[in-house]
Amino acid sequence: MQVIKYKWENFEPFLIVSGMERIRLFNSEINATVGAKRCAGFVLDGRHAECSVKLDYGSQCNGCLLRDKFAMCFRCTGKECINEKRRGDCTDEQYFIYLAAFNSVLKVGISLDRRFQERLIEQGADFGAIVGRVKDGLIVRQIEQRIASTLGIVDRVRGDEKKRMLFCDPNKAITNIRQAIHKLKADFPRYMIPPQIFDMRMHYRLHNVPLYPKDVSITDDTELTGNIVAAKGNIIVIENGEFSAFNVHELLGREIELKKVKSLTSPKN
Repeated sequence: MQVIKYKWENFEPFLIVSGMERIRLFNSEINATVGAKRCAGFVLDGRHAECSVKLDYGSQCNGCLLRDKFAMCFRCTGKECINEKRRGDCTDEQYFIYLAAFNSVLKVGISLDRRFQERLIEQGADFGAIVGRVKDGLIVRQIEQRIASTLGIVDRVRGDEKKRMLFCDPNKAITNIRQAIHKLKADFPRYMIPPQIFDMRMHYRLHNVPLYPKDVSITDDTELTGNIVAAKGNIIVIENGEFSAFNVHELLGREIELKKVKSLTSPKN
């Protein structure tokens, strides 16, 4: 089977594999061998379209990127629309501008207003705060880039950085958010709304991880064996005599032989 998507749903992480089968990761024991990478295809109207193009990196070929309803929107910088088929919807939708803290690193981002907390969890943010609400996806991207420039912060945090910042100093993170909010109130008053800081750490189950895990890179023939004890955004932690962490996005598009994915406890534990 092929891994085609990774998603958080109801505060739990899942792998989506061929046939749109969902594999719960929390409270599970996994024994799997990773295979070759090819394009993960695209999903349209809830149906997965397969693709056979071999890839060295990324999860979609250019053809599938163009067919995917949302993929191009993630690349938008606000300079011009690069996904015209969604421009009509994008114009009418309401977006939140938020700040997200990853330990000492602060980033600015946007999300549909209905997906704010889900977006923070997908990224593995320790804390997040809504700082503005804007209509029209192109305009909100432009404001996002202006905020990044004004505050001197990033709009993306890479997977290897997230591994290094698995654990958080909450005082550092909250101080950074509060200082940024104070500056934004002066520089972007038109878009600001009363901010509220959200603590997302409870969802990741890092209390099960007593020390920094060993870093694992996903390649052909990688073996993933052990109990899945924590997940922070796209970083999965496995325990098998020692603790190991890998970036699940490196699995996207790869064939995977699942010898076992076994639930250890009820989903709520």
